Amino acid sequence: MKSVSVALLPSLIQRESLADCTAVVIDVLRATSVIATALGNGAAGVIACESIDQAHHQAAALTGAYKLCGERGGLPIEGFDLGNSPAEYPREVIADKTVVMTTTNGTRALAAVETAADVLTASFLNLSAASDYCSQSADVLLVCAGTDGQISGEDVLLAGAIAKRLIGGHGFETTDDSALLAIAAWEAAEPVAADPAQLAEFLALSKGGRNLQRIGFADDLQRVARIDSQHHVPRRVSRNPCILRCE
Repeated sequence: MKSVSVALLPSLIQRESLADCTAVVIDVLRATSVIATALGNGAAGVIACESIDQAHHQAAALTGAYKLCGERGGLPIEGFDLGNSPAEYPREVIADKTVVMTTTNGTRALAAVETAADVLTASFLNLSAASDYCSQSADVLLVCAGTDGQISGEDVLLAGAIAKRLIGGHGFETTDDSALLAIAAWEAAEPVAADPAQLAEFLALSKGGRNLQRIGFADDLQRVARIDSQHHVPRRVSRNPCILRCE
């Protein structure tokens, strides 16, 4: 039996279940959307770091071109090259460069699944590509990054979208209440989700969405709501450090 489950927060992961599973890290607002955008625009790879100090250390060890990127509290980090808005990662800025990234929630969620057999990141931007990749696995865990340790609705929506596709189209099953709740949440948004403006309205209601509006990044809500604008899967190719490249 192929199974899919959802961890509504990294702290809810059952660590013993990671060894044989494909872990999918979801941080719609905004780390996994930025990762998809950066790699889609030709970045050489993304090094995900838990801390600012680790990001500086990893950047100092690189011999090629890189961009030091990320946020704390949603805002760009002083001294870094780029923040955490997809708008900052066009091809002319990021192509052939390594992205060294640290964020409040997303990169920490990646660290939480370090022992998983396989790790990828998902966003609405690469929903179909991520779902298709997961369909080849026997055990999929969708990990919602959350916002400052609290469940965040936008991550739950995407987890529900992926879980529904796996169950409905690829023979997966679930007995996981969190997965069923995520699917129910997605089904409320699904009728309008093809329109980025309308999906963005759902995202605006979430904790993460409210935070972005408060700090002046409301435009990012539509940027992350463009379903299937990217067609690749950011996949972990190294554990320590955690490096993601296109699959």
